Amino acid sequence: MDDTPTDGIDREDWGRLYVTRACCGAGVCRNFAPELLGEVAPAHEDAMDGGVKRPGPAVLEGTYDEGAFTGVLRQPRSQADLEAARAAVAACPVHALRLKPPAARPRPGALGAPFSAWPRRIEEDVWALGHPSTDNISAMTYFIERPGGNVLVDLPRPNEAIFRFLEEHGGVRWIFITHRDHAAHHAEFAARFPGCRRILGFADVSARGGEYSEITDDVEIQLPDRPEPMTLEGAPLADAELAGAELAVLSQPGHTAGSMCLLYRGRFLFTGDHLAYSRRLGHLMAFRLQCWDDWERQISSVRRLTALAEAGHLRFAWVLPGHNEWHRFEGDGSARATAAELRRTLAWMERQPPGKVPLFRFVPWLLSRTQPRSGLARAVRAIGGEGPGSEAWVLPRAVRPYLTDHRPEKIPPALVRASVVAASAIGAAASVVWLAARGVHAARAVVKRRA
Repeated sequence: MDDTPTDGIDREDWGRLYVTRACCGAGVCRNFAPELLGEVAPAHEDAMDGGVKRPGPAVLEGTYDEGAFTGVLRQPRSQADLEAARAAVAACPVHALRLKPPAARPRPGALGAPFSAWPRRIEEDVWALGHPSTDNISAMTYFIERPGGNVLVDLPRPNEAIFRFLEEHGGVRWIFITHRDHAAHHAEFAARFPGCRRILGFADVSARGGEYSEITDDVEIQLPDRPEPMTLEGAPLADAELAGAELAVLSQPGHTAGSMCLLYRGRFLFTGDHLAYSRRLGHLMAFRLQCWDDWERQISSVRRLTALAEAGHLRFAWVLPGHNEWHRFEGDGSARATAAELRRTLAWMERQPPGKVPLFRFVPWLLSRTQPRSGLARAVRAIGGEGPGSEAWVLPRAVRPYLTDHRPEKIPPALVRASVVAASAIGAAASVVWLAARGVHAARAVVKRRA
């Protein structure tokens, strides 16, 4: 074999990856470089995961900051690895993944743009698009190319490369938005593909929008939360029709109230942020730390999927999520195999604590990690204490163990400090109100005397 370096790069140095503390668990980078990046186990793994013995690959010590959710499995060894690493770095929505370039740089033009090799065919007529949008927290997006009309599943970053790809492959007939977190750019894609119909769960439709949500009340198809499967247009399907349906929507509230999954040909399940695969656990999991609606409701949704599979109506071989890792299961993707996988997931979910994570608590935690120099981040750390686990106090108690750097001993003093700050703020506000009232009273007395 010829070991001569190519493009002027030493084969011993194809760059070095490192994950900083800004990593917040989005996990999309691992789909772009699955051989290089893996999941970090939480500090309280045993309490959460029961009998799991880390069946997945272990990350390398020293390749990530304490608190990161992703670490490095191995460093790049080839130009293909380097290209995968560059795509993973570009995919991270919070710029937590760093790549130290090779000592001997590639010649100019040897490497294209990070997503120049995307979109990529997953299998048959299903594509992963790449080009993730930070406005959608860099969620993975997919494209189904089919004679009956193509389907775009969630929305990538609008750019001419993506628009050209979609046009060359027949355009877009439906835009399936799995839930409200992935709705950014829906209007731009609808304008580019006139006549396409956008689909979103009714409970996730927003007429006002905001910093973390899009205005979506003009979405053409707003699907209800109903137990039976549906067509893309919202017509109900009997359970027995699911196995033969080319496209079927499954209402799966929990992550958000309007979360929906899309099943294609009984082989591909597009899950948004409802379910994803964990190589560390060795099975499908749901996002307890990012459960905005209700964990018990999400368990009920998965229980419904399990019942459909046990009855022989639901099967899939691929799980294609928005965040964390996609996966193809071994075997034929039968209903029996699907039911077995879902039972494992359900058993794991039922071991986790109930509740949800309100955004008004999650966002300060997120910003304290991704914008560490901001005033908010400094205030959070001042209350929580410097070092690992300093932001955990702002999250609900039930989800703190999901943090990879959780330090239980830091929580009680942090909550005491937070109470003192809150009491001081309330006292100061009350003093201002009292002084203002005194001022108004004195002014009225002066006016009365002059009258």
